[in-house]
Amino acid sequence: MTMIFRSTLAASLAATLVGAPSGAWAQATPQAPAPTAPKVTRADLAAAYMRVDAAYTQRETAKTLPDSVRAQINRMVDRAALSFFSGQFAAAVGTIDAAQLQLSGVPVASTPVASTPVRGPRALHGAPVSAARDEYLARLAAVDSTGPLAQALLSTRERAKLLVDVPSPERSAEFLHDPATLSRDLAREVSVLERGRDPYIGLVGDFWRVYRGANNALVPMRIVAPPSANVRKPVGVLLVLHGAGGDENMFVDAYGRGIVSKLAAEQRLILVSPRTDVFGVTPAHFDALMALLRNEFRIDSTRVYLIGHSMGAGAAARLVQARPAQFAAVAMLAGGSPITVPGAPPSLYVGAELDGIIPAARVEAAAKATPGAVYELFRHEGHLLMVGNGVRRAVPWLVSHTR
Repeated sequence: MTMIFRSTLAASLAATLVGAPSGAWAQATPQAPAPTAPKVTRADLAAAYMRVDAAYTQRETAKTLPDSVRAQINRMVDRAALSFFSGQFAAAVGTIDAAQLQLSGVPVASTPVASTPVRGPRALHGAPVSAARDEYLARLAAVDSTGPLAQALLSTRERAKLLVDVPSPERSAEFLHDPATLSRDLAREVSVLERGRDPYIGLVGDFWRVYRGANNALVPMRIVAPPSANVRKPVGVLLVLHGAGGDENMFVDAYGRGIVSKLAAEQRLILVSPRTDVFGVTPAHFDALMALLRNEFRIDSTRVYLIGHSMGAGAAARLVQARPAQFAAVAMLAGGSPITVPGAPPSLYVGAELDGIIPAARVEAAAKATPGAVYELFRHEGHLLMVGNGVRRAVPWLVSHTR
């Protein structure tokens, strides 16, 4: 599945008055309304964050980032996060782009981008995208929705609903998808369902999905199954929970340029990233997820791992408290709470020295209150950009443990 970020940026427009008339004539002359700045959307924020994440990761990988610059960039990105949380989206994008310029030396306006924004209606084979959606939904309506195919049918139906003529810039699942690729995948999924089979059993690749959790709740997720998952040998699971303001696409598309997908594949782990604010409500959502995965793959129950960031770290700690026997190990990045339940798995807590959102002292205190926990401090890093390095540290540590 091809994921494409919309790369539009908001630019502030200023009205300049030149040679303004005076006197009675000027007072009687209607004044044109001042131009207003275009609305900054979630797509704009996503594109800006992807740029700075990529530039930061490139410098980190090349080992050309001095500690002083690393600290400056981390402070800037965390300041942008605070602007985002307070609803100042334009300020957030401006600060992020200033950080990206500091990293790359190339102004954003002249930076090559992977895609162009979709402003008008999209089409497939000369017809509106919604025509393909309506066809798929009509065919799915004839498939039994109460039997063993219920979860697969739900997921395919929700995927079909992403085929909209004009994607919402506030819903990442819509503006991230390439409609041609999604329609091609749906054609196969719908056809398999019509033959009475589950199209997701043994399916490898990167897919946006939805499953039904507890109390009929719909839980969006990204699932990345490596090619090695489609074999007879059991495969492990890496569950990742994003922070506040993010969504199920954050770990896969950002956070160190999606490094967690690569590391998970290297360790023969199926990566699952659910929408944390939905998934974290009850541990029963985890139970439903594991039932789904066991239906689709041969799961190695001794290799189920968990990473959480910020809000996701708190959700990870609560989930381990409720289901301690289900995990081989857990890592909490820039967040988390004490895990004190008997039989809890090994736990790693990582704080960031410059984190002004969840101070490192709070993370360290949670680790000290957790029997046997390991605590580490990342110097010169803040709340958001620490995640890429946090994942690089966490995955090898996690897989050194089995249940």
